[in-house]
Amino acid sequence: MVIVLIRTTVRADVDRAAYEALNTQMYELVQTLPGFVSAKDFTSSDGDAVSMVTFESLEALRAWREHPDHVIAQHRGKTEMYASYRVEVCEVVRAYDFALPSV
Repeated sequence: MVIVLIRTTVRADVDRAAYEALNTQMYELVQTLPGFVSAKDFTSSDGDAVSMVTFESLEALRAWREHPDHVIAQHRGKTEMYASYRVEVCEVVRAYDFALPSV
């Protein structure tokens, strides 16, 4: 299991409609790829965002990173939308769950 954390700050002058449309398009696309597990977004009170995207393997992540439409979106992010971003790729070393029993 591979988890990708993407921390972003959008530019003050970003075209919000274009930004949201591109995010929606990329989310719809990534869901179709083999090895995609999940994606969740979180936004802080100051507007910075963190996305947590999970893949079954590094190979699945590589396929996403190199997908032609995603490559174009990455370029647009750098040139039109983001003031800054940081990507962290993490391999799961251990995972476990807890849940209260059903009543």
